[in-house]
Amino acid sequence: MGSRYPCKWPLGIDVLRSQWYANKDKRLLAFQQPYIDQLGPNFEISILGAVGYTTFDPENVEAILSSRFDDFGMGKRRESMFPFIGEGIFTQDGPAWKHSRDLLRRPFLKTHYQDLEGFQEPINNLLSVLSSSTGVVDLQPLFFQFTLATTTSLIFGQSVESSEHDGEDSFGSTFDHASWITTLRSRLGDFYWAYNPSHYKAACNRIKDFADGFIKRALSTDGKEAAGESSGRYAFIRDLYAEYKDPTLVRDQLINILLAGRDTTACLLSWT
Repeated sequence: MGSRYPCKWPLGIDVLRSQWYANKDKRLLAFQQPYIDQLGPNFEISILGAVGYTTFDPENVEAILSSRFDDFGMGKRRESMFPFIGEGIFTQDGPAWKHSRDLLRRPFLKTHYQDLEGFQEPINNLLSVLSSSTGVVDLQPLFFQFTLATTTSLIFGQSVESSEHDGEDSFGSTFDHASWITTLRSRLGDFYWAYNPSHYKAACNRIKDFADGFIKRALSTDGKEAAGESSGRYAFIRDLYAEYKDPTLVRDQLINILLAGRDTTACLLSWT
C-alpha cells in the first residue's frame, strides 16, 4: 500500500489520542472521513509499533471475507473482546468460526417460519415516539432502543421492554458502556490489557447475568411446557443448548448475536 496515515508524534500517539476523543464524542466517522478521502481506498497506519491496514477496495474486501478468508486472522481482537462477549463467533477463527457460523444460521432460518409477534411492541413504540415528536429528531438513539428490543425478543424470547430483570434504559446503558470500552481496548492492539477498569468488569458481569437468567428459564421448563408456548419463545436458546450442552457457551454466543443484532443494525439504519 502506497498511502500512509499521517502521524506527528512517535508511535502514532497523536492518532490514538485523537481517535480516542472522537470515539468518546461519537464523531469517529466524521473524524476519519477527511483522511479516507485524502488517502484513498487502501492505506497503512502504524500505532504503538504495530502496523495495520485499512481498505474498502471491493476486491480486497472480497478476498478478506471470502476468496482468501483463511489467509487472514483477527490479531488481538479475541483477547480484547473476550471479557465482554466470551467464546463466540466474533472471538473465533478457523474451524471454530465456521462451526459457529453454520450453527447460528439454523436458528435464524427457523425464525422465518415463526410467529414474529415479539417485534410488534418495539415497532409500535418506535412509531409512537416518532409520531409525537416535533422538529428535528435524532433517530440513532431510537434505532438503538428499537434493535435492542427486537434482538432480545428474538434470541431471549422476551424483549428488555417487558423483561422482569431489567428496564430498557438500564440494560441498554450497561451494554453501551461495555461495548464502548471493548472498542477502546481493541484499538490498543497488543496493549489491550492496559485498559481494564473495574466498572468494565462489572458491566460485563451484569450483561452475562442478564443472559443467564433467560437460559435458566428456558432450560428449566418441563416437557409439558416445552410442547407449548415456551418452546417457541425459547427456541433459539434450546437449539444452541442442544448443540453445546453448556450454558456458558450458549450465553456467550447469545451475547455475540446481541452485539451484532443491536449495534450493527442500529448503525446501518442510522447511516442509511
